[in-house]
Amino acid sequence: MNRKKIINSTQPQLMAVAFIAASLVTAMMIGINNSQNLQKAMAEQDYPPGTSITTETANEYNKTPSANSSSSSSSMTGAVIKAVNPDQTTNKEFWINTVHLDGLTNINAAVKCDTCPQNTPLHPAEQPPVNSTIPTGGGFRITEPNKAGAWDFRSFTFSPSQIVVNQGDKVTLHFIGVQGAHHVVTVDGIGTFELKRGQINTVSFVASNPGMINYVCHVHLPNMVGQILVLPKGNV
Repeated sequence: MNRKKIINSTQPQLMAVAFIAASLVTAMMIGINNSQNLQKAMAEQDYPPGTSITTETANEYNKTPSANSSSSSSSMTGAVIKAVNPDQTTNKEFWINTVHLDGLTNINAAVKCDTCPQNTPLHPAEQPPVNSTIPTGGGFRITEPNKAGAWDFRSFTFSPSQIVVNQGDKVTLHFIGVQGAHHVVTVDGIGTFELKRGQINTVSFVASNPGMINYVCHVHLPNMVGQILVLPKGNV
């Protein structure tokens, strides 16, 4: 009798436990389903329908950058190539500077300076050439070492020294005295003029015939020279 009572009293408890377990399982299933739906929604936001998601795409954050990365190739693929119509004007204007290039060095090797405002690369000890092979004319100069051992090699030039125009163009050249105290410049077929630092001398002409027109500085020969290439009309 007592055993029957125990069994009867235990059944409601078992039913309650079963109901609670079923509720927990249902809640877990709902949570998993919601999580999957959320992940799917996020994936559709990042990758719209129709996008093919490959293993490489899924692991994009695990990739190691390489020299030929896909990002650079994709940016190149998406580059817009524009068509440019060159200016067809026959009026050509150029600004030509007088400059010199300097190679500064020392007979003593350079020492690193930790307090200097500029971190200049170090150079080895260099001696000026005993028998200089540079041509005469003033275009090249070597200064002898001073008391600190510093010396330099200088080369004068025009910038630009090469110009291209078309036959029939009206050409305007502005010669600007930037470096070098004094120049004497000749433009073939035009004339000769002096040019000092801070001055600008302008010449104009029509390139009537194809060929080469030279401009030279007589003070700094043989290297301070320039050429104007006049292309024939057939090549325009």
